[in-house]
Order: sequence, then C-alpha cells, then structure tokens
Amino acid sequence: MIAHRLALIVVCLVAGACVAPPAGAQTSACPPMARATLSLDIVLAPIQRDDGLSIAQLARQPGRAPGPAGSARGHVLGLTQARYGEQSQVSALFQPMGDGSFCASPKTLTVSFGFQQRVVLIARELPPASCIFREVLEHEMKHIAVDEALLRDFAPLVRRRLDDVAAQLAPVRARSQNQAMQAFRRSLDSAMRATMQEFGRERDRRQAQVDTAEEYERVSKSCGGEVRDYLPKPPTRRQG
Repeated sequence: MIAHRLALIVVCLVAGACVAPPAGAQTSACPPMARATLSLDIVLAPIQRDDGLSIAQLARQPGRAPGPAGSARGHVLGLTQARYGEQSQVSALFQPMGDGSFCASPKTLTVSFGFQQRVVLIARELPPASCIFREVLEHEMKHIAVDEALLRDFAPLVRRRLDDVAAQLAPVRARSQNQAMQAFRRSLDSAMRATMQEFGRERDRRQAQVDTAEEYERVSKSCGGEVRDYLPKPPTRRQG
C-alpha cells in the first residue's frame, strides 16, 4: 500500500514475504544521503487468563504439547498460547528526475517485534482455590517466563541486524516508486525472516525443557494426587 506525504515521502507497509528488487533499480545514479534511522519497539503483550474451557476443550486448542497433569492419559489441564511476530514499515524520500524516473532515499525503518498475545488457560474443572490449580498455573507461568527471557535475549540481536540493514540501504534510482520500495524491502525482509526462524527454533528448544516427563510426573503427583478428583471419569461398563 502506498500513501503520499508532502508529495515526496512514500510509506510502504511490509507484511509477510517481500519480493526481490526488479531489474532496472540502480544504486549508483543517486547522490549519497544520510542513512536511514531505525525505530524498534519490543512488544510484550499483557498476560490474559481464561479458566472457562473444559479439559476436553483444552485438548482441542492449538498450542504446545499436552499440559503436565494427566498427560499420560491424554488430559490437558493447562495451556499457554502465545502469538509472536514482527511488523515492519519503511519510509523513503522521492525526488523526480525529469526523465520519468525517481531518485529514492530510505528515511526510516520502523519495526515492532515480540509477543502480540499471551493467554494462560486452566481447565474449568480445577477449583481456583485448589492445590492442583496452583500447581498447573505455576507450570504454565514457567512457559511465560521462558518466553520473556527469550525476548530479552533476542532484542539486542534484532537491533543489531536492523542497524546493519539501515546502514546498508543506499539511495536507488528506479522507474517507479513501487520499484524503489521493493529494493528497500528486500534487505529488511531477509533480515527479519532469518531472525524469526531463529527465534522460533530457540523458543521450541527452551519450551521443551519445561515440558519434560519429569515435570509432568511431578505435577500429576503433587497435592497428594488431587488431580484424580477432577479428571473425567471413564464410562462404567454395564453388567449383563
């Protein structure tokens, strides 16, 4: 999407995959300009709680591996759902060159990176005042802590990579504003795609260290085995 500002500033929204710069975009035909500035916002959405879903409904929710208590029997008593990603915006100054082409200079990179949504779900069968409720909630908060630590660890890496992108973006001469913006977006998209892939792999690795068989066993046996009082009862067989 392109919008004009003072006839010389164009803002291009970046969402998802971007294309490589088309043939015809030139980097040597424009005079050097000041490097693009970077604005980075690290996003950590507030934690939401939902205790309204049943054990059966939690089992059908998207998320990580089954919750700790009763996992061997296929029961999910708790679940943490998180949505993470990035949103990027590039702005540029455009100068018509008189022959139908434009000299474009990147002005700003504005990027948000992090968790846009975080929800902790606990099965409604568990009484909020019960010991097992507290144990399951404590387990889910371990997942929350892992995500927060991961985001803190990755924030400097994200900033370094975006600083490199801003430093390497050079003015281009192109046949159209769209063509120039595609050239600018290529480096930004490549850096963010690689970063998101690394972030996801490291998140999976760290979260797997929380969802261990030992942790499942610990929670299921905590509170004197109280969890058994709240698990769905198997159907009784008729005597005939």
